[in-house]
Amino acid sequence: MSGPRQTCLPAVALAALCSIPLGARAQSTPPPTGEAPTVTPAPGSSPGYGQPSAPPTYQAAPPPGYAPPPGYAPPPGYAPPPGYAPGYAPPPLGYAPVPEVQLHNGIYVHLHIGGGFTSLSETSYGQTTKVSGGDLSLNVAVGFSVVPNLAVFGNLIIVAMANPTVTVNGVSSSATNDSASLAGFGAGVVYYFQPVNLYVSGAVAAIGFDFSDSNGNTTQESEIGIGFQGMVGKEWLVSPRWGLGVAGEFIAASMKDKTDPSARWGAGTFSIVFSATYN
Repeated sequence: MSGPRQTCLPAVALAALCSIPLGARAQSTPPPTGEAPTVTPAPGSSPGYGQPSAPPTYQAAPPPGYAPPPGYAPPPGYAPPPGYAPGYAPPPLGYAPVPEVQLHNGIYVHLHIGGGFTSLSETSYGQTTKVSGGDLSLNVAVGFSVVPNLAVFGNLIIVAMANPTVTVNGVSSSATNDSASLAGFGAGVVYYFQPVNLYVSGAVAAIGFDFSDSNGNTTQESEIGIGFQGMVGKEWLVSPRWGLGVAGEFIAASMKDKTDPSARWGAGTFSIVFSATYN
């Protein structure tokens, strides 16, 4: 009986010793190749991702020439950096912004002063009288814009000559302290061409002429006649509403003589004027 029992005890002990390392290896052996390990997401992360759902970091401005792909939409809650709009493609290198064009609107006020040359002539009873010389031109116009860059106005016109030359039948003379003037009221329109701020204006005026000697006595005078004033000028803005400039002014008029209704005075002036305009 003792023989078989002694033979089985060593076999049982050997089997027990072999079972211990096999169990330990079963616990530490990784799963077979091809199976994804199970990962527990961190608190606050999106399902299926191993990273927190913190908003991404965007650079202040995209690189030159960058344009978002078609259909691109920023993430929910994303605010673009200051000065950059989503979907905006930066301009190419060498791009220059288009300057803002100033439009003329509202009240129109125009003042100018300048000088030039004036000539007036009349023929009466076979005698031709001509008055000519350098002039001083003054103008005040007030109106309003009816559409951008187009204004209507009423104006006061004054053209004065000091010590003009008087020519009678071709014989000229000049007396000290003599004076002559054209003066009247008109109504007209002015239009500005933008962005160059060049303007043209025209006015029809009721205008008259008088000539005074050195003692202040009126020796020649006309009835109120009809005249035309035209200007072409250029202005430079010195504030959002004020512009300073230079212009050429032309005035033509026809007036009956006050003492001889059969005679008419014809007038023509050309002046270079400096202007200030509020519009």
